[in-house]
Amino acid sequence: MPQTEVSIQRDWILLQPGDLLTLRNAAGQSVRLESAQTLASQPGPVRVWLTEEGQPDDVFLHPGDGYTVRGSGRVVLTVWCGTARLRLGNCDRVASSPHTAMPSSRSIQSASAWATACGASAMRL
Repeated sequence: MPQTEVSIQRDWILLQPGDLLTLRNAAGQSVRLESAQTLASQPGPVRVWLTEEGQPDDVFLHPGDGYTVRGSGRVVLTVWCGTARLRLGNCDRVASSPHTAMPSSRSIQSASAWATACGASAMRL
């Protein structure tokens, strides 16, 4: 499938179920999960799964969590079990946040099982 480059003129984006957001060359930029809304058809809390190329662990963002991109490789985000409003910007916004997401200790296998429970599929870089 051909990829289309998109230029965003605002600092937030709304992800719907099934959406993927890919960032490239975003070292030092922040991603913050501003708000989330569950769907009646999908149980469980809304989470955004973030995978950064070159990092050993994935990150799961909950509402209020922020993450600063560490490298310049691909970063892929997907929302599970609802919709998510993400704020994109420089790392100052995340640094001032009381909730900074840390890499998850979940294995890919447990993340895949959780994705299946939410009706999503696991992603791989």
